[in-house]
Amino acid sequence: MAKEKKQRDSYKIILYNETTLHETTSFRINMVNLVAYAGGVIILIAILTALLFIYTPLNSFLPKHEDEEMKWTLTANAKRMDSINTVLLQRQEYFSKIHNIMNGRNFDESAENEDTTTIERQHADFTRSKHDSIVGILIEEETQQTLALINASGKEKYKRHNFFLPVHGTLTSKFNPEIKHWGIDIAAKEDEPILTTLSGTVILATWTIETGNTIQIQHEDNLISIYKHNSVLLKKAGDKVEAGDPIAIIGNSGEFTSGTHLHFEIWHDGIPVNPEDYIIFPQ
Repeated sequence: MAKEKKQRDSYKIILYNETTLHETTSFRINMVNLVAYAGGVIILIAILTALLFIYTPLNSFLPKHEDEEMKWTLTANAKRMDSINTVLLQRQEYFSKIHNIMNGRNFDESAENEDTTTIERQHADFTRSKHDSIVGILIEEETQQTLALINASGKEKYKRHNFFLPVHGTLTSKFNPEIKHWGIDIAAKEDEPILTTLSGTVILATWTIETGNTIQIQHEDNLISIYKHNSVLLKKAGDKVEAGDPIAIIGNSGEFTSGTHLHFEIWHDGIPVNPEDYIIFPQ
């Protein structure tokens, strides 16, 4: 009973003017009202805090439940990026090989050229022995036999292809791997059209200092045909062509040329083959 009576007791708070000591205001309060006021203030503060976190950037500090679909999407995108990186590396290596072909080099030749100076210094103080000469001859013979086997197998494999003559003219220089002449030269009249030898896709149509306007076509069975020293290119990379389609105009562009002609090459799996083995040239 005493406790309940204490809770019902009222208290009067009076405010006086400090100078005049006159009563300015007063109000009564008891424990029940005090608890009610305190509870209202706490609720108001809670509401204001919630509004701040909902409608302001402070909500970024709240812990959130991660969306499973978003996690799956991020994982899938990461895998796609890895696949794209792999494809890009493969394409970079592929176009590096294409560049070497265009410049008349083997795929391993560019790497060899990087250390030419070092190699020359290493062998500067050595003389060539008779044994070295014999080994060199054996290696050369083995290389020629390998090229012969490649060309022989190629002839059988490519019988089903009908190779078109790329341009009507006179054969002026033959295929000669010993001097790194990986194709044949055909002299023809000015403005003669260059025709694609087989159906395929243009993978390179560009200009270089050495070979001038050059176009390169990918065919079936990992065959690539290359046409150099053109005056004008009629196709661009990505174009589909049929056998016998005009792709360029004969010319005399590039440093490695001495007259109007076409330098024509056929490569299979990165190895040059003799075009005369697959194309009939008029006598």
